[in-house]
Amino acid sequence: MTTLYLIRHGQKIQESGDPGLTELGKAEAQKTGAYLADKQIARIYTSTFKRARETAAIIDKTLQVGIDFDPRLKERRNWGEIPGESFTEFITEWEYSNTHRDYDPQGVGFSSHQAGENICKVVEELVLKWPKSNIVVVAHGGIICDFLRDIFPENKLREFILNFPEELDRLVKECSVTIVTKDENGYSLKALASTAHLI
Repeated sequence: MTTLYLIRHGQKIQESGDPGLTELGKAEAQKTGAYLADKQIARIYTSTFKRARETAAIIDKTLQVGIDFDPRLKERRNWGEIPGESFTEFITEWEYSNTHRDYDPQGVGFSSHQAGENICKVVEELVLKWPKSNIVVVAHGGIICDFLRDIFPENKLREFILNFPEELDRLVKECSVTIVTKDENGYSLKALASTAHLI
């Protein structure tokens, strides 16, 4: 059985493009590293966006297991990819793509289904490469939700958070931990967007 710790990056600077972490975000990542210290983590995989790379680097200061970068873990859409786009315009597109999972937002990025497929491919590769291991995946709230919606039915997600299918990535807070296991019988969800380690 492979255990995956899906971590959303820490709080980011609120600007378009590829912002890094705030001081709070760095502190969240340090707490997450401390939480993972006794979990026998074999490796860290991360999105190539700066906020995820910085989160992974801070976590690895504690774990010292090394980091691999995979662009397939990037968010399905990133504010700033369309020149001059306001944050309000970005969020409008984002919310629409949440509920219309095959919608390709203005030809920039991926649909929700495609983003889910992207991370599923990464996870399947990790399961083959790291059988019976614990792996950290640092990604983004949206793509973590896309992955969960692809592999688990809505009623399973509601067992953990009643309004998860409606609220989606708004409930996957910065540096929250979602734990998924995979073995020959399929996927199991052990924790969804837990922030207990940040208190």
